[in-house]
Amino acid sequence: MDALEAIAKRKSVRDYKKDQIPDAALAAIIAAGQNAPSAGPYHITVVQNKELLQHISNLALEAMKNSGNEFLMSRAALPGYDPLYGAPTLFLLSAPQGPYSLATASCAATCMIIAATALGLGSCYLITPTLAFKADKGLAARAGIPEGYEIMCAVVVGYKAGEKFAVERVKENNVNYVR
Repeated sequence: MDALEAIAKRKSVRDYKKDQIPDAALAAIIAAGQNAPSAGPYHITVVQNKELLQHISNLALEAMKNSGNEFLMSRAALPGYDPLYGAPTLFLLSAPQGPYSLATASCAATCMIIAATALGLGSCYLITPTLAFKADKGLAARAGIPEGYEIMCAVVVGYKAGEKFAVERVKENNVNYVR
């Protein structure tokens, strides 16, 4: 699958099988993130520990329920909702606080998502794990986040299980030309 095909086929997956992704796929996805454009330092943390994944998910869910944000609260109220969608692999993208940190981490996340798609895996870009790390200050150390870095965004990856919590992609008319 070439890059344009992977971009066109990319879709946010919100329901994963428990099967772990192969080490070769893990390495390829990390390499894609490391080759992303950047405007400063960033770090990729891979979480595959089931207990830590569950802890992050539980903290994020509670933070969503108590966020005061209507969208987050409505998602958290869905029966069986899991902010990590049961994915077996979570990539946390962190960086020192700076004007371009989120953009840099998001570029890496995008490259990782496209790589996952090209490898036949499902993926989803996430912001909600940031809520877990704000709720539990000791979580960063537990996850091995470098000192002085904070979670900017995350990506979950795994094998697609179904369509639970799927959101239909809407094509927007969001382009104009100035020639």
